[in-house]
Amino acid sequence: MSQTSTGAVCPGELKTEAQREAFARTQTSRRNTWRRFWQAGVKAFEAGDYEKAQFCFADAVREARRFGETDPRFACCLNNLAMTFDMLGETAQAEAVYRRAIEADAKALEIQHGGFVTSLTNLAQMLADDGRIAEAVKLYDRAVAFLEALHGHDTLHIAPLLSEMARMCDEDGDYAQAEAALRRALAIREQAHGPDDLSVAVTLNNLAVSCDLRGKYDESQALLERALDIFERRLGEHHPKVAETLKNLGVLHDRQGRRLQAEACFARARAILEAQA
Repeated sequence: MSQTSTGAVCPGELKTEAQREAFARTQTSRRNTWRRFWQAGVKAFEAGDYEKAQFCFADAVREARRFGETDPRFACCLNNLAMTFDMLGETAQAEAVYRRAIEADAKALEIQHGGFVTSLTNLAQMLADDGRIAEAVKLYDRAVAFLEALHGHDTLHIAPLLSEMARMCDEDGDYAQAEAALRRALAIREQAHGPDDLSVAVTLNNLAVSCDLRGKYDESQALLERALDIFERRLGEHHPKVAETLKNLGVLHDRQGRRLQAEACFARARAILEAQA
C-alpha cells in the first residue's frame, strides 16, 4: 500500500522549518496516542479482560496504521488483536486478523523484529487447536523458510520450530515427517551446542518416541539410552527428566515383552518422582 493511502507523510517532502516542526508534533502526538492504547490493551489482556483488550488493541491498530502499514507497530498490534479474538473464542476473526498481520510483516520484511514468525506460529497454534494440523504445519514450514533465508539453512533459530512442528505431525499421525523434522533439529543442536547439551538430550528423547511409533525399536532404545546418559551426567540421577526418560524406556521395553527391564525402569522412575513430591 502506498504512503498516500495510509495517510503517512514523508519528512523529506516538508520544505519549511514550520512544516517540519508541525510534522514532528503530529508524530509525537500519534506515538503517544498509540502507546496509550497499546499499554491499556496489554494491561487488560494480562488481567484477563479480553473484551476491553480487544477494543484497546483495535484502537492501537488504527493509530499504528497512521505510521504506515510497513511500520512494525502495525503488524504487532494486529497480532495482539488476533490473540484477544482467539481468547474470546472468536476464531474466525482471529484467523483473519492473524493473516493480516502476516501479510503486513511480509510486506515490511521485518523478520528481524520477530513479528512475522510470531504471527505465523500463533496462527499455526490456533489452527492446530482446532484440529487443522496440516494447515498449521504449512505455516511452520513457511516460518522455517523465512528464518533460513535470513540466517542460513542450519540456523539454531529454526530448531524450536522444527520440534514443535514434529509434535503436531505426531499428533496427526504423520510420524515420518515428525521424525524428519526432529532429526534435523537434532543435527542443528548438536552442531551448535555439542553432543552432550541438554537441548540435544530433549531432542533425542522426542526423536526416540517418533522412532518407537514407527516401529524402529532398536534405534529408539539407543536414542533413549543416550538421552538418559546426558540427563544423568548433566542434571544428576534423581532429576525429573531422568524419570521421564526412564518411563519412555520402560514403555519401549514393555512393548517388546522385556518385562523385567520395563519394571526396573518404571520402579526407578517412581522412586525419583516420589522423592520429588
